[in-house]
Amino acid sequence: MKLLYKTALYLLLAAFPIALGGIFLLNAYIHRDMLHEIDELLASELIQVKEQLRLHPPDADDLPGWDPNVRITLAPLSYQTVPAYSDTVAFRHREKERSPVRMLRSTYAVDGQNYSISLQQSYLEFDEIASVVSVGVIVCFLIVVVLLVLADVLVTRRIWQPFYGIVRQLQYYRIDGPDEAEFPSSDVHEFKLLSQSLDEMSRRTRHQYAQQKQFTDNASHEMQTPLSVLSCELDLLQQSEGLNESDLDRIQRSQQEVKRLSAMNQSLLLLAKIDNHQFAHNDAVNIGELVNQLLTNYSDYVSHRGIAISRMIKDGPVKSLNRQLADVLFSNLIKNAVRHGDAGSSIFVQVGSNCFIITNEGDPLPFPEDQLFRRFVRNQALPQSTGLGLALVKEIAAQYGMTLKYDYASSMRRHMFQVDF
Repeated sequence: MKLLYKTALYLLLAAFPIALGGIFLLNAYIHRDMLHEIDELLASELIQVKEQLRLHPPDADDLPGWDPNVRITLAPLSYQTVPAYSDTVAFRHREKERSPVRMLRSTYAVDGQNYSISLQQSYLEFDEIASVVSVGVIVCFLIVVVLLVLADVLVTRRIWQPFYGIVRQLQYYRIDGPDEAEFPSSDVHEFKLLSQSLDEMSRRTRHQYAQQKQFTDNASHEMQTPLSVLSCELDLLQQSEGLNESDLDRIQRSQQEVKRLSAMNQSLLLLAKIDNHQFAHNDAVNIGELVNQLLTNYSDYVSHRGIAISRMIKDGPVKSLNRQLADVLFSNLIKNAVRHGDAGSSIFVQVGSNCFIITNEGDPLPFPEDQLFRRFVRNQALPQSTGLGLALVKEIAAQYGMTLKYDYASSMRRHMFQVDF
């Protein structure tokens, strides 16, 4: 859900409980104010009744009954009370229903007579009016809130247009693209500042990326060339006459170290390029065909080690991958299984619709399992290993959102690598 609509939704959700509580608060406030006004009315009426009793004291058998809301009775002279208000319920003969009334009781002594005076005023109609007014006010409040939210959505959508333009620009931004990113400007200070900051950041990032790319390209060429020359020179030296067994052994060890150094250099440069996302071009790669081709390429190596390969490979699946990285990913897993598999054992390869599985027989890992995919973690018993092959597999799988799993079945002494795609 967009931020704009989520904000509007939260405002509306907050408005409804506020309105519901407002009905009760407003009704209570009106009810309290109404009682105050009724009390003032009853107090004024009590003064008038007392004045009438003082000017025209009635006979004991002829107490006034001119108003059903006024009741005057004789009381003992010893009975004196101060005016007291109370709420009660009275039966209304005209409407033939019971209704809430406000009552004022007091006593008044004049000319040797003591009168008990009760004044009452129904406020049923006032309560009904208060309820209608409360509901009306809250309905108006909700209508105003809805209109304000709609207006806020329209205004905010227009104000946030530059922000959405920046987001769209970021979605299609490529650090290795041919053009510089141009983020839209705005007359809103915050968006203008954001656009300027992103412009500066993108220029700085592209510059750093270009420098790093140039470094890896130069390093790839400048380091591989001397290593190739050194390897050739060692080959020529090995063919020289007059070398004894010890010299040949030193030359062979040097050749192995040069090959290992060359492989390590290529792997590190490949990792740097993967980290820099320099493999942006993807192809439709048929993984089944690719794995079959790689197994054919490694057939001599597999036969040399006396390993039998059984495969269960479907036609496909086809995934959008960089072909070079896909080749590195699956070839490293196959080469790892062959290299670390026991001589004369078997390797099982499976390619399904959503996964690649390869298992080989061998001893348990000589290091903790959680270090398996770390760089330069390797079996020390295999000096030709660089410790970077599985690190490359992990980086490539992560770049394409694939899940890489490892398991070891100790009962069968089998390692299992699985790539879910």
